[in-house]
Amino acid sequence: MSEKDMQSYFDKLNEANTLLGKSLKVGNVDALAETLTNISDNKVYVENDVPDKDTVAKLEAIYKDLKDLNLTPSQLKQAITVAIIKAQKDDKTEVNKLMTPDAIGLIASLIAYEVLNVQNKTSVNVVDPTVGTGNLLIEFIEQLNMTDKFKINAAALDNDDTLVALAKSFSEVMNLNLDAYHQDSIAEWDITDIDMAVADLPVGYYPVDENALKFKTKADKGHSYAHHLLIEQTMKNLNDGGIGIFIVPSQIFQTDQAKKLSEWMVSSVYLQAVLDLPATLFASKEAQKAIVVLQKHGGNAKQVGNVLMGTIPDTNNPKLFEGFKDQLQDWAKNFKG
Repeated sequence: MSEKDMQSYFDKLNEANTLLGKSLKVGNVDALAETLTNISDNKVYVENDVPDKDTVAKLEAIYKDLKDLNLTPSQLKQAITVAIIKAQKDDKTEVNKLMTPDAIGLIASLIAYEVLNVQNKTSVNVVDPTVGTGNLLIEFIEQLNMTDKFKINAAALDNDDTLVALAKSFSEVMNLNLDAYHQDSIAEWDITDIDMAVADLPVGYYPVDENALKFKTKADKGHSYAHHLLIEQTMKNLNDGGIGIFIVPSQIFQTDQAKKLSEWMVSSVYLQAVLDLPATLFASKEAQKAIVVLQKHGGNAKQVGNVLMGTIPDTNNPKLFEGFKDQLQDWAKNFKG
């Protein structure tokens, strides 16, 4: 399967998206969610004669062409992620909702793999409480699926209904089983029995102060940081000994609300790793993020001897990246049951 076929897939997907968007009079991301649902269901969804018969015929022809291209899962995923990037750019999507790059999903999956491998887990229930476009969670699952070691059940939450629809339809085209819920993740969750969480957390203040009251990480005055509340809420909902892999601002422990976060961590979780992501993934120093790995108290959980710290090397530098993988393996031995 060639690059050319992947390019053809992207071009046709884009063509279908433009047609559907005009017909439904919706934005590009909305249209993409609907397009992917149609592709996965192998039919054009029509409501109140929209899209019209002419558009339906055109769309069906494009979907057939897409099916005939027969891409591998990784090529299919690449074509869809490029389509998401384009749709978000055209819609001028706000920064907090932009797609998480594949490299971050890959790194998160490596951390998860080493820990799960040492724990001899075969079945894993994973949640992404701020799923956004779905790219982080889908890349994470795809990478773990490649190892053929785990059966993964996945759930996703997000308070943006367009993004929930996109994540769900993206997972369906990729043939992944994902339960997606449209909700505020700082409110109560209906899902239980979760072993692991992975999340690229939106950064900023949480507007609903009364919802924040029951959290230990809430601010003493004014609005609380949404990313702090999300970390606390997620870890609370994990099984005992559950692991949270969070993508956070690099400065998370240096802000005015960092003290509340640290106090909560000491009482409820073990901080097992703090790793700065490669600088090449970010447009500026201010935008730089890190991965924080937390483990809920209970079960066989204990504090690792040495918290894994440092900067993750660029994934395009194989020699340094292999060295990082060796460090990860040594660190993961701490998670033996």
